[in-house]
Amino acid sequence: QLRAGAVGVALFAVFPFAVGSGLPVPVIAAGAVVGGLGMAFWGVMWATSIQTQVPHEVLNRVYAYDIAGSIAFLPVGEALAGPAAELFGRRSMLLAGAVCTVVVSVALLSVPAIRRLRRVDGRD
Repeated sequence: QLRAGAVGVALFAVFPFAVGSGLPVPVIAAGAVVGGLGMAFWGVMWATSIQTQVPHEVLNRVYAYDIAGSIAFLPVGEALAGPAAELFGRRSMLLAGAVCTVVVSVALLSVPAIRRLRRVDGRD
């Protein structure tokens, strides 16, 4: 589940890379589709993992912390994005974002517990 989801995260890098590289609009549009599908796939794999791996008696609490933590830092990132782009340049920030996305995916895949996580029903 999470192993496949981490690959989906890596696919998101296609979009900021396409924009930051100044590729033609049709290529950027295709990058947006690939990136969006990758992030959507990650979201499904993450939610499925939480719902199947966390004991039911604490599932609501764990999921609430997950969502709260995810949402809480969105405004921080959005507030910092403009000044960072102004300081380093828009293209540099987009390309750095693509690289960071791939690094995060590799970091996820480097964790043995993520690579070895199996579905509760025993299928992979």
